Amino acid sequence: MIELPVIEFDDLNAHMQSKDSFQSDLMVAEMDCHSVFTTESVRMNALQIVLLLKGALEISIDYKPYVVTAGTMVTIMPTHVVQLNTFSSDFKARILVTSRSFLEQASLQEQSSSMVHYMNIRKNPCAQLKPEEMQTLDNELLILRNKIRLRSHNLHRLVLQNAMRSFFLEIGNIFYDRKEYSAPPMLTRKEELLDAFLKLLFTHCKEEHVVSFYADKLFITPQYLSLILKEQTGKSANKWIDEALMQEAKILLKTPQSTVQQVADALHFSDQSTFGKFFKKHMGMSPMEYRKSS
Repeated sequence: MIELPVIEFDDLNAHMQSKDSFQSDLMVAEMDCHSVFTTESVRMNALQIVLLLKGALEISIDYKPYVVTAGTMVTIMPTHVVQLNTFSSDFKARILVTSRSFLEQASLQEQSSSMVHYMNIRKNPCAQLKPEEMQTLDNELLILRNKIRLRSHNLHRLVLQNAMRSFFLEIGNIFYDRKEYSAPPMLTRKEELLDAFLKLLFTHCKEEHVVSFYADKLFITPQYLSLILKEQTGKSANKWIDEALMQEAKILLKTPQSTVQQVADALHFSDQSTFGKFFKKHMGMSPMEYRKSS
């Protein structure tokens, strides 16, 4: 069975235009509406921290949509499914991208509990910052960018690791007293069920396509699950499952070496024909037509 494709650091680095990078480990770049290279669903094998300096965008992370405005920090963990849905014409951001290995080398171990705690939170990927907090983090990224340019420094990697530590310590300082990051959020029962459903969907959408599977896992009826999702998100359970499955399908179809039959098998459709009908119903074209257009 084929594996879901993942965009590696070097692939992302090759697409970025206004950037400074260090080997295959670290990059600081600027983004605007002209430098967005894809609006399709992708997975990236790197940590990304985006500071939205101007404009607005709508982004989906693990199938959950977020409206992001200027002054927001977005944290995208490795292997998250991400899709940039829309963005304003004045969109401008600064982005840090780091490989997993470099992140581990730059970790602060036991002294970084606040930073690590925040970086591991998947529930709050978009955080609104105060203007002075945004300025502090942006300054740290500019310092890091300047240090990347010190090509002749004998201890270049160590210098960059220290600059990374400084950046993450500033993040830790900002979120140290924020209750939503230092303590589990208080959720209503319906919000808890929504959160649990999204986690199940992220894990099982490729092989489980029916509402009853998710309802059984949550110990509720399919009807009640759909009612909660419709109330909380405006979309039924079937709609959530279909959209998640379509995003996985589009990611897989971008893999040149995979056949449509292999994609159908990876997504646990009974046969290629059933998969083709499902895809065309939601996309308006066949899987082969989509592959050619991509």
